[in-house]
Amino acid sequence: MKKIIFFSIDRLGDFLIRSNVIFKVSEKYDHKEIIASDNNYKLINSQKYFNLVHKFNTKDKNFEKLKFIKKFFLQKYDSAIVFDGKNISNLILLLIKSNFKFTFLYKKKGFFNYLYLKIIIFLFNIFNIKYEYIISRDLIEKNINENYPTKYKILKKYYGDIFNKTYHIENTNIRSYNELKDDFIIIHLDEKFIDIKGIDKDFDISIKKFQKKIKKKVFLTSFKNNFNYYNSLTPKKVNFKNINLDKLKNSDILIIEDMPLDHLYNLMQNSLINVSCHSGVFVHTSIALNKKTIDIIHKSQKKWLDTWIDDRKNYIQIYKSNESYKYHIDEILNFIYEEKKKI
Repeated sequence: MKKIIFFSIDRLGDFLIRSNVIFKVSEKYDHKEIIASDNNYKLINSQKYFNLVHKFNTKDKNFEKLKFIKKFFLQKYDSAIVFDGKNISNLILLLIKSNFKFTFLYKKKGFFNYLYLKIIIFLFNIFNIKYEYIISRDLIEKNINENYPTKYKILKKYYGDIFNKTYHIENTNIRSYNELKDDFIIIHLDEKFIDIKGIDKDFDISIKKFQKKIKKKVFLTSFKNNFNYYNSLTPKKVNFKNINLDKLKNSDILIIEDMPLDHLYNLMQNSLINVSCHSGVFVHTSIALNKKTIDIIHKSQKKWLDTWIDDRKNYIQIYKSNESYKYHIDEILNFIYEEKKKI
């Protein structure tokens, strides 16, 4: 039986932009394992093609490192691939037995990072571990180009038919929101909204005006949000457990709290537009679903955030600030309205 193990001890967005590469490579093996973090475990564990998903608890790193070193010491695989660039993942890669080993190594600025990378490369060359460089944020922001989804596809050199597709997410069995298809937009609210001009004072009135103007339902989704702008919103807030189709049909604006990922996935499948201030999992899931996706960002973040996106057919960036100006929440909502008119 041919066995492979992947390492993805990072965030949900990180897994999503390499998900199709992992899926296509895994098709060549009988038994597929992956080490996930507590941040991406739920999604990864829902992907049925994995035989075994190991959860690494990032909140107790020191204990987990010792546990995982002991667990995987001299374990045998046909292939092992590290995507996350973590030190613990590369250490385990050295300690397991595998015919083929591959890792992505981050290039970072600074002399000590350069020296550390040289030592790692020396060891990997001795143990015949294949690697590819990937550029870290500090260098990208110094004007070095990188695109993570494209870089991961370099594995086609070893595995062949890795298509240009970036995402592979298996459909859930949830169909609860299909009756509302294209009748609403979603705006996902989190901490990245707090620095938008006028958000605390004007958002409540602005979102009501926007809904009447756009002539679609507006569903605001959020998780454990306790920011001032959110608490001042007067539209009804409903916990996911108390949501039903009638409430959705009879609401022009509804705030849905703590919706689990599988239900959010189906809701996003049926929305006309998905909007967020670059919530990674929200943005990448929306793009994977081929939905019009609006990403509200600071212009100063553009180069870094562009690193994560290669499919731009349905992806639109609008700015909440540029070099000399902060956009008011009314202006941002108007940008969204103008994009809706193009559909």
